[in-house]
Amino acid sequence: LCEAGYSGTIEATRSAPFYKGECAAVACPANSAGNNVASGCLCVAGFSGAIAKASKDPFYTGSCTAVKCPDHSSGTDLPTGCSCNAGYSGTITATSASPFFSGECKA
Repeated sequence: LCEAGYSGTIEATRSAPFYKGECAAVACPANSAGNNVASGCLCVAGFSGAIAKASKDPFYTGSCTAVKCPDHSSGTDLPTGCSCNAGYSGTITATSASPFFSGECKA
């Protein structure tokens, strides 16, 4: 078996090097960043959630979900951009730490 965060198969053989197959680190899933699942993945700015390595396909658990625009702003979600509603001013910028944005829309 491969370690958590790796995919592949290792089988014993009777001749050197006495195994065949390989384990490969699994790439970080959508909306996350890092070298690979085995070394750790973090959700990118505007997304919340967590990714943990696992021993079964797809070799990770969890996901990163887009965070909705904050109060007094509109848009699909933080990653695609939020604008202050009419009568409010300010700037909303996606971040990678809770509450996953900086700034505000003030009346």
